[in-house]
Amino acid sequence: MSIYCPYCDSTRVSRAVQPTASEQHNTSSLSSAASFATIGASLSKTVPLGISPLFGGIAGAVVGSVLGGVFSDPEPKRQARPVQCFQCDDCGKYFY
Repeated sequence: MSIYCPYCDSTRVSRAVQPTASEQHNTSSLSSAASFATIGASLSKTVPLGISPLFGGIAGAVVGSVLGGVFSDPEPKRQARPVQCFQCDDCGKYFY
């Protein structure tokens, strides 16, 4: 029995697991820590307090990671089961 792709009528089809939204990683906390590190380093350069830009960057990264952890949306505890489906080897589209 051959399985045909409903999009391009190809017979080159393989079983696949369709990626779900829960498999995508959240990088907002890393980006907020990096942006706060940049802000901390630039502030320590401009404000004449005698603080090294290295320490300003480290302090900014710590503040950014703490604020990112506090204000980020909680991850859902329930994980969705992966969806078994087919993927066309020619057009790359998923179908059931």
